[in-house]
Amino acid sequence: MVDKVLAEVKETIEKYRMFRDVKKAVIGFSSGPDSVCLLDVLKTIYGEKIKFFLVYINHGLRSEEVLKKEEELTASYAKKYQCNFKIIKINVKKGKKGIEAEARERRYRALNDYARKISAQRIVLGHNLDDLLETFFMNLIRGSGNIGLQSIPAVRLPFVRPLINIKKKEIYDYLKKRKLTFSEDISNLNTNIRRNFIRKKIIPQFLKLNPNLYATIKREIEILHNDEEFLQNIVSGVFKKIVLRKGQGFTLDLNRLMYYNKAIGNRVIMKVIEELKGDLMGVESKHIEALWCLNNKKSGKRICLPYSLYAQKIFDRVFIGIENKGLKNDFNVQLKTDEPVEIGNLVVSAEIVKNFDLKKKQDNCEVFDFSQIYPPLVLRNRRTGEVVKIKNGEKKLKEILNEKRVPANERDDVVILCDQEGILWVLGVYRAYRAFIGQNTKNILKVEFEYTN
Repeated sequence: MVDKVLAEVKETIEKYRMFRDVKKAVIGFSSGPDSVCLLDVLKTIYGEKIKFFLVYINHGLRSEEVLKKEEELTASYAKKYQCNFKIIKINVKKGKKGIEAEARERRYRALNDYARKISAQRIVLGHNLDDLLETFFMNLIRGSGNIGLQSIPAVRLPFVRPLINIKKKEIYDYLKKRKLTFSEDISNLNTNIRRNFIRKKIIPQFLKLNPNLYATIKREIEILHNDEEFLQNIVSGVFKKIVLRKGQGFTLDLNRLMYYNKAIGNRVIMKVIEELKGDLMGVESKHIEALWCLNNKKSGKRICLPYSLYAQKIFDRVFIGIENKGLKNDFNVQLKTDEPVEIGNLVVSAEIVKNFDLKKKQDNCEVFDFSQIYPPLVLRNRRTGEVVKIKNGEKKLKEILNEKRVPANERDDVVILCDQEGILWVLGVYRAYRAFIGQNTKNILKVEFEYTN
């Protein structure tokens, strides 16, 4: 059994190139059977070629007695295999997503943060073939579509799962042969938890109908994955045509998207969500349908999506963003030349140049005749009732924002460049009608902005 497991894991690692050029990796270690098996297998395969760090996550959901036992076992395995180890405590509160989903999200975030801190290239998790089946059925019941039915990916960098093709029984047999001790999570016996109910009640019934269920589901998942790779190539092209990055979210034209096959349209929407959230965990087909329905609503209509995401109809577009990620009201920052300023995820820079080709100017850049500027330069948000100089006088900023169709929910976050005379530029929206460069201009003020994500 030991040789069989080692051979299977090696094949999985090579197939997905999990550890190519990797020198340092974090192992999510719970002291349970999966993580103990994972550690022993990886150390057997790689020895000292890769430096492994064990990270035990304390969710605060276990009793002090259990925590002490698991932490001591983690420390003993770290010593046995000469690995550094870290215990990270996180606070998990039950919310709309449920305690398990909340714990999983915070656990992944903690592992990611620690991996970045120590410059580890991979985060290794102990999910096995039984986990793959359970997640398949959970997603089937929840209605997560074809993507959800692909269950747990072997690789989604920086996360890798070398045991994904190993059955739970094979893990127990491996540990017995290797005489390795481990802790058991007694909550796994509670069939009131959905995953446990599927494991203990549902899957055994399917195994009676099909003794080759593991192989069958694996094959189906692989077919779905291959189909998905083909579809994603198409989705990438459509995404570039239809979706526009807008501040801390995305706008998309659902009317144009409707001309494509629904399978492509759904995936474009999911890609937007994944770009914002980092994954599609908790996103179901009902959320995608709700977003489509938003296209038939009046401008301003808003819906909530999982994990603090929201979508809002803005004129003939739909905006998808993250709640409470805007800039703070009443910001006021001085802008100096050669000293870039960060406001949220926006970086603004200014410099004095002698020449500038207006034909090459892009939307994230504006230029001014510096002799007509009245310093200091200031970056701030809008003020009630203020006006902007236009060709034939002045116009209220509110009217300009309406004309430029800036969504109401974004207007307090719009960054404005001013001098002592007033507004010079509403970044990315409108340039005031003054301080233009001409033949007699000697010094040009060049201002640019970019988003960091």
